[in-house]
This record gives sequence, structure tokens and C-alpha cells, in this order.
Amino acid sequence: MTRTNATILIPDISGFTEFMTSTEMSHGSTAISILIDTIISAVGVEYEISNVEGDAVLMVKKGPAPSKKEILDTCFKIFNAFHFQRKWLQQHAICPCKACREISNLKLKFVAHHGPLDEMKVGHFVTISGTEVIVAHRLLKNSVPSNEYLLITEKLLHHAEDTPDGIELNWVDSSDEYGSIGKVNYRFALLDLVNNKVPDPPPLQNEYPKDATPFTKMQIGAPFLDVYMAIMNIPGRNEWIPGLQTIEQDRQEVFVGSVHVCTFENYRAIISPLRMTSSDEEIFYAESCRIEELDLSLVHEFVFGNVNDNCCNFAWRFLNTGSASVSGEIKSVLFERMQQMAEGLKAHCEKDQEAQAS
Repeated sequence: MTRTNATILIPDISGFTEFMTSTEMSHGSTAISILIDTIISAVGVEYEISNVEGDAVLMVKKGPAPSKKEILDTCFKIFNAFHFQRKWLQQHAICPCKACREISNLKLKFVAHHGPLDEMKVGHFVTISGTEVIVAHRLLKNSVPSNEYLLITEKLLHHAEDTPDGIELNWVDSSDEYGSIGKVNYRFALLDLVNNKVPDPPPLQNEYPKDATPFTKMQIGAPFLDVYMAIMNIPGRNEWIPGLQTIEQDRQEVFVGSVHVCTFENYRAIISPLRMTSSDEEIFYAESCRIEELDLSLVHEFVFGNVNDNCCNFAWRFLNTGSASVSGEIKSVLFERMQQMAEGLKAHCEKDQEAQAS
């Protein structure tokens, strides 16, 4: 075991409420995972990543304490990357579940501390421990009246060079008492003004031409949200779309702009979500569909309307968004394929509904 002086920095995500279903828990975990990756990428090689603990990342920088400005610059870099990614996830989400809606409420706080750490090698891993690590973790629970702030202990400030902030922050002296540790003095600043300056992602490029093509409609004996979630789960469509053999994609998540290559016997359909809007009574969803073998560029539109807790109205149509017209024969084939898709969706959702009721 070796001992070394180090700066401890813990960015901690807060703002997710408890989830009501396992699906929402899964979606919430996916969002947190993406945001944790963003935090780690933003810090680069400035700090070593010691551990990822739920919604927080334990970072360590060995040696003398950085200056106050260096600490702030690192935190602001992480903060801006985090909130830009959060806005991007919110903008590109096509899921109406509670977890995905809660993305807008996510906040980020920082605890920064300095002191001696113990390093212990266990197999191929190096772990850190010691009183100062415990202090940093305890400080995540404090009396700061916000869940988005930067907290720097007096012990770190004592070792850090006092340099100008570079951005206007209102610092407050405070302290908290912790069992077996005692009183810990620190300074904190709220980050509301910094949050307001995070830029928005570029607008989505998801417009497409529309025409008077009518919707085809049917009733499905399942809740409208469940039926939509079956459509939205593009990686799982081969469970119910006739003839769909494989689905390939660069990543598992489904969002506006994600690309999913769906292989059938005689062609491949390249699917990419375009938009989703939802209310308590209806969900509208659109996706692009490129079939290169037929030189077709289409948009599929789907509408899911609530009837009651056990039934919904489902409507669909396809639009030609390519430069060339579509022959009547091809239109008939496309309509037949969409009809088979809808019937497969109906059977799949109603079977799931019956299983849940039994």
C-alpha cells in the first residue's frame, strides 16, 4: 500500500425520480450511462478515473493541488459537456416514458477535496482509500440549498493557488458536521448562471414532404402506449414483423437519427426515426425508410390513439419522399407489406396483453 497526496473531484448527477416500471428503469439507466461516458470523455487525461459509483464518478489527480482556476476550468468543461449531451438526449428522444421525460430535470454537482490517499493494488486493479476519500463522499450529502453547485473544501483551497474565477460566481462560506469526521469547512457556488449559458444542440433536420395519402386504421386490444413501445423498439421488431430476418445497428439505443438496417429475404430497409410527439391521448411517430434495391425513399407515419386501458386505435401510412414517382405495382406491394406489419403488431401486442392479464 502506498500513500500519495491527491485532489479528489466527484461530479455527481442528480434529478432522476424513482421509476414506476422496469422499462423506465432501463431507459433511465441508459441515459445515465451515456451521461457518465460524457463526463469521463470531457475530463480527458486531467484526472484518473478511480471508480464509477452509480450516478457519480470518483476522479483523482495526484500531486500538488491545481490552482482554483484550473479546478473551475475542469468543472466547467465537464458541466458544459454534460448539459449539452442532456439537451441532445432530450431533443432526440422518441420515448414518452417517465424516465425519458425526466432527462430535462437532471442536474450536476461537484465536490472537490485534497489530501493524502492510500493506493492498494488488488489483482489488476488499483483502489484508493483513506479518510479524505470518506470526507469527499460524505460531502455529497450537505446543507447546500441546491442540487447544482460546485463545492470546494477549505483544505483544498488552502493548498490551491488563489486565482481569478474567470466567470462570475457567488461564493458562500459554509460547513457541515459528520459523525466520526467532525466539522468540514467548505465554500460553494451555485451553477445556475453557468447552466443558462450552455448552448443548445443544432435544430433537427427532420422535415419531409407530405401529401394526401390516407391512413389505414385498425383497433388493437392493448394500451396505446404499449403498442407504440413495440413499434419504437426497432431492435425487437423481428419478433413480430413477418419476413424480417435480422436487424443491425451501430448502437442499441433508438433515437432521432439512429440507423437500423432491417434485412428481409429480397431487400434491406434502412430505418431511422424522424420525430415523436405525444399527449395523454395520442402519440404520433414518423421514421424514414430507404430501400436501395428499389431506389425508394419513404416515410412511415404511425398514430396511436387511446380508447381505454385495454384498447387503442392504430393508424399508418407511407409517403414517397424520393424524387421519382412510385408505380402502382410497387405501391400495392408496399401497402401489403405495411398491412402484414400492422397485423403482426396487433397479434404481438394482444398476446402480450393476454399474458399480463392471466
